[in-house]
Amino acid sequence: MAASLSVAGAQGALAQDDPIKLGFAIALSGRQSVTDTDGYRFAQLWIKARNENGGLLGRQIEFVTADNKTDLGESVKAGQKVLAEDPDLVVVSCDYDFGAPAAVQVQKAGKISVFMCAVDPKAGVLGVGPASFSGGTASQLDGAIIADWALEKKELKKTFVLEDVAGEAQKSSCAGFEWMYEQLGGEITGWEQFRFDDASISAQVSELSKSIADDGTEAVMLCSHLGAGGAVRQIRSAGIDVPLLGPSMFDGVAWTSAVPGLTDFYIPTQVLIDGDARPEVTALTESFVDAYGDKPSSMFAYPIYAWLELWAKAVETAGTTETQAVVEVMNGFTNEATTLGPRTFTPQLHIQTSMPMQISEFTDGKQVYVEEWGINEEIPNNILYRVGN
Repeated sequence: MAASLSVAGAQGALAQDDPIKLGFAIALSGRQSVTDTDGYRFAQLWIKARNENGGLLGRQIEFVTADNKTDLGESVKAGQKVLAEDPDLVVVSCDYDFGAPAAVQVQKAGKISVFMCAVDPKAGVLGVGPASFSGGTASQLDGAIIADWALEKKELKKTFVLEDVAGEAQKSSCAGFEWMYEQLGGEITGWEQFRFDDASISAQVSELSKSIADDGTEAVMLCSHLGAGGAVRQIRSAGIDVPLLGPSMFDGVAWTSAVPGLTDFYIPTQVLIDGDARPEVTALTESFVDAYGDKPSSMFAYPIYAWLELWAKAVETAGTTETQAVVEVMNGFTNEATTLGPRTFTPQLHIQTSMPMQISEFTDGKQVYVEEWGINEEIPNNILYRVGN
């Protein structure tokens, strides 16, 4: 079945020149739509705000949209559909797997593509092409930041790792954690694997309990995502009350109903939906609520807004939407300011691998802001691409 196509006109008076056009080859149906839809809404807020303030290069912005239906084959079709409308930029799904088929089509057409919030460095130059970007942070950065923070602020020197092997992003967060934690002098006291959808992880919990008793384990790094609520419940139900650490994929509180009263669980995120310390982020969240009647489902909705801010700066600097000229400008961005904080791109890396993140804590089932935290070292390529380690 061909992907459906919709065209949304920009608000405001028509510019004399042809409008700038954005394409969205994203999931508006299927399980990936939960993440993509809110990112799409933030992108529309950005477009509306730009158009109300004169557009871009004095031109209004329009957008075309095709649903990839959370299907790899449909992602190819969605990419082709929006490319037929000759967009200046194409936004693809947050998830690398579902966004990549469309992004590859965009690269073949010589256009810029951006994953809404992919956490895999392959979403950029290496996996798709030199004009492919992600609005997200590498999962390795999640792991590295929470490792650094756990040692420096919580003095958790012995950690047991539970690695969810059901997805590459989960494995990548473990890679970043191990790299940073051990080089700072932390000791990994044990390492067990599981899948987030396992009905029981009793064997792994038993090993964890033994490590706490025998090795003095002080914390658990849970390299998984919010689908692992059952695993968290089993850990706490076993009487294990040491601090839990995790990547940003645990963001949001809906999943915590599986673990009533969840406390002492810490994660890094780009944004905190409730209680972010930055007024500009709070204002952005409020604008989303005003427009759509509810808060975003998770922090993964936000990154595309900041990325579009950067793209617009590059277009204005280049004086054109032409791919090579815009990419060249973006590749020179170092700690470039956005509503969500500084962003950096290089010719080799089109995903964030060094920006500070917001540490939050789950306490009594609520997610609350702790502080902003960053790392001082660059994550090496063998960790970013998980080769030779």
